[in-house]
Amino acid sequence: MIDKSASPELFPAFLHGNKANIICCRGKYTAPFLNMLKLPFKTSPQKFEKVVVGNSQIGELELPKYGDLSPNERLFIKSQNLADIRLEAVKVAKSIATKSGKAVIEIYSALTQGDSESLADYLEEFVSFQDLMEDNSVARNLVLATTVIRRLVPEWEVENTGDPTQIHPKLLELIIEFAKNEESGWQEAVNQKITEEDLGNLPPNIEIPTGEKSTGESAATGPKSSGSRKKTLATSQPG
Repeated sequence: MIDKSASPELFPAFLHGNKANIICCRGKYTAPFLNMLKLPFKTSPQKFEKVVVGNSQIGELELPKYGDLSPNERLFIKSQNLADIRLEAVKVAKSIATKSGKAVIEIYSALTQGDSESLADYLEEFVSFQDLMEDNSVARNLVLATTVIRRLVPEWEVENTGDPTQIHPKLLELIIEFAKNEESGWQEAVNQKITEEDLGNLPPNIEIPTGEKSTGESAATGPKSSGSRKKTLATSQPG
């Protein structure tokens, strides 16, 4: 019997593959996958289609397209403890509002939309927040890419994703694009208007609207036919 508490962070890997590395008192070993329960479907669901990401020069991966992130994948993202950039924006906005007399929502919008002109008297705070937002975006993109790569390699970690000797940077860009589409359910991003009241009650895991639309595109957005299981996401050449 496998003790989940011995390595709780690795146990979700069982949900993705046939084997997983377990840490126990005897060291690291490979344990067989537990018997998976099966629902008595009257009609079995179709298998997930595969999307080919990359090209022959940067490498190709065939990623399962769920059309969403699974609950376990969202839990994995949450477990990475990424900074909530919206809350940081609120803190900075309130600090500037105290000194400037401007409305918090006005400052919040300027910070998240990169409007330096509106905060010309507070450029130091503005630049610091922009650096924080950029760092957070990079970190989140690495986690998102790792999340979908783990569909193929359950033991894959964020450190592997950021290593250019393991994955070509251009290929990583395409995987991030694919992962963002999965996260959004392949729906075009819709800007939400944030009100002053919203700033005090921000829901978790909602990205700040910045006025930019998602750039993720794919030919694999509709139902698949029997002869077209494999789709190609993009084939950009390495720069």
